[in-house]
Amino acid sequence: MNRRGFLGASAASAAAAFAADEKMFDGGLSEVLPPGVPARARPLVPAGSDSLAAFSLKCVGCQLCVSACPHGVLRPSMDLKRLGQPEMGFERGWCRPACSACGNVCPAGAIRPVAPKERFGTHIGRAVWSRGLCLAVQDGVACSACQYHCPTKAISLVPIDPSDKNGPKAPVVDEDLCIGCGACEHFCPARPIPAMTLEGYAVHRVVHPMPNVSAGKAPAKETSR
Repeated sequence: MNRRGFLGASAASAAAAFAADEKMFDGGLSEVLPPGVPARARPLVPAGSDSLAAFSLKCVGCQLCVSACPHGVLRPSMDLKRLGQPEMGFERGWCRPACSACGNVCPAGAIRPVAPKERFGTHIGRAVWSRGLCLAVQDGVACSACQYHCPTKAISLVPIDPSDKNGPKAPVVDEDLCIGCGACEHFCPARPIPAMTLEGYAVHRVVHPMPNVSAGKAPAKETSR
């Protein structure tokens, strides 16, 4: 290899290494601890699987969806009841409503392809706020990461102290708008466990159409979970 080739290969390797670890550093290249894995009362499975029971029955554990997920959300479960079957986690990314990569490759019908319009009306879980982990409560800092990154505007911030309108604010989740995408959990800066975590629904809650998401209007309520 000549000198130019060597330098080019070295630069490419360095860029690839940095890209692989980009979530481990903030904008100033200060090391950031990765989030821990929260214990969930019920796991989340992708939109298009309809319910946890249907997914578990049909999934053959081929791992094609895990390989196809462009955001690192799917991984094999370590639970003995679902060993090897995929479940969702948000340490490395979150589930974009416009993405249907998992449904496009599933050979068993455990996950069907879901169009973005349908995905915005499919509630696979809900965000849960842990007061004891929230930086706004524990450290009095002004944090709006969960609200800022929520694609359905399901999170509002309200003053922790109602008498102090300019003080730190805590999140309130509108379950009629939360679709369980995991953006709030992924971007929450609290460590070792995010203050916003997701819990799955046993049966996915589908609302068609979901009216005016950008304006934050809630769809009709449904009770099956």
